[in-house]
Amino acid sequence: MQNPLSYEKEETIEVATSINMDRLTQLQDAIDEMARMFANSVEFLNRVQVGQDQVKLKESQQEIVQDVVKKAKQIEILIDNLPGLRNTEQEQFDMIKELNKEMHEANLEYLKAVEDAESLRKQIVETIGILCRDQSTAYNSEE
Repeated sequence: MQNPLSYEKEETIEVATSINMDRLTQLQDAIDEMARMFANSVEFLNRVQVGQDQVKLKESQQEIVQDVVKKAKQIEILIDNLPGLRNTEQEQFDMIKELNKEMHEANLEYLKAVEDAESLRKQIVETIGILCRDQSTAYNSEE
């Protein structure tokens, strides 16, 4: 089974960007979860009362430690698989330059499509005007 965190060079830029953003989201979620774990752990430890079963207390503390260590390892894996760690600064710069070029080209295509849509809208308005005048003329000549 392929590791969902692996980064393959042959991915298209669109897919790579989507996957990279997903990795960032996963990392942010994991960090948020770890912060909640810390807050819950502090709250739990502050509620511990003297005289509580020490064996159960130790087991609970051990479980908290295991959960924190597991989450820390997950975060480490996510960080290790972030894009850029395997690329030189120049490669990263080149990727950004290429993305910038693609964005510029997409923007030009968008502007052309808006221009075409406006031209079509004008033609439709003119055609509707002609049809209305023709119908009005036909209606008036019938009277």
